[in-house]
Amino acid sequence: MSKEHKPQQQKAVPSGKKVRLGTATAVALSSLAAYQGFNAIAATATLPMIARLVRAIEITVNTTLNFGTLAMTVDREGQARIDPAANQLFIDGSSSLSLAGGEPRAGRIQVKGSNFPVAVSLADTQVRMTNGTDTVLVSNFNLVTANGGTRFTVTPSPGTFSFSVPVGATINTRSQQLTGEYVGSTQIYANYQ
Repeated sequence: MSKEHKPQQQKAVPSGKKVRLGTATAVALSSLAAYQGFNAIAATATLPMIARLVRAIEITVNTTLNFGTLAMTVDREGQARIDPAANQLFIDGSSSLSLAGGEPRAGRIQVKGSNFPVAVSLADTQVRMTNGTDTVLVSNFNLVTANGGTRFTVTPSPGTFSFSVPVGATINTRSQQLTGEYVGSTQIYANYQ
């Protein structure tokens, strides 16, 4: 007995009923709908751009901060101060220190950059200089003036891209301070504001 193969008829979907679509068909339809919606709301704009290029700051040391040669009264402490504005050594009135030679002078740094305000600052408020065995304290750092502090902002004059900054400080000897040549350093920073 042979069975005849009859084509199946598709049934109409009654209204109000959901139709089930295959996954591929659903993805294709949703992509098409999103693409059509995107085109319907697309717009363009021009983004302005700007850049200001300035010369990088250069900082160099022109002069070392130098307290000269100081003679100490060994049983007393003493102080000697370099005034950056006057570029001069001032010794306290305790008669424990006196200038015995050398050329005391303020430190001096040179800053080059562009015509923008530059903040110059010192990394330390105190530094201990050493002779390899003993230390001596240097404190009260000042930029530009005797009361300038450790941070100073300079705005160069128009057309001027270089300026110098004097640096002063106070050396503090103590009782029984050892003799010798004491050396030390501190970092100086310069940044555009």
